[in-house]
Amino acid sequence: MKKAPTSPPGSPTSDPLARLLQAHPETAYDYLEFRRLMAGNAAALAAERADETDLARLRACIEVMEKAHAADDPAQEAAADADFHLAIYQAAHNEVMTQVMRRIFEMLRGGVFYDRADLYRRRGVRDGFLRQHQAIWHAIAAGNPEAARSTAEAHIASTEEALREAQYADARREIARRRRAGSDIVARHRGRTDRGE
Repeated sequence: MKKAPTSPPGSPTSDPLARLLQAHPETAYDYLEFRRLMAGNAAALAAERADETDLARLRACIEVMEKAHAADDPAQEAAADADFHLAIYQAAHNEVMTQVMRRIFEMLRGGVFYDRADLYRRRGVRDGFLRQHQAIWHAIAAGNPEAARSTAEAHIASTEEALREAQYADARREIARRRRAGSDIVARHRGRTDRGE
């Protein structure tokens, strides 16, 4: 009996949790709920605990994001987004949080929860995300935990809204495509009937 093909060890889909999540698209919202719980606290801790090395790493992530934004490179911007958030978790100086979130971000980069680059291709989403990331960065750099918490939580809420809108738009396009395909089938059938076929 042949064994089912397996993913390379260490890839996001080789993880049983990742496979489970990928099989159930609705878990994207469970992921975002989890992120909402973590992101605000991490940003607040980063505002309190970040040292010069952490701040330099965060600043570098923002600069990469800004350059990718200016170059209209959604894939690079989405990658810089993930790097920025992971840098926040590192700046919180909680090793358990950092390790858990590193694994989560590996799955996120692997497209387990949703296609982040697709979100970045949506009209208006990129501009909003950049402003939100800049606000989080400024709050952390200013050492303002409450502002860092609120801006991080608002960003996750905005991400969830953007994902819902993207899924709704995709569903509408799919319905329109099916209707067109159905209309084409009916038209072809009527054409054959009219010709006596």
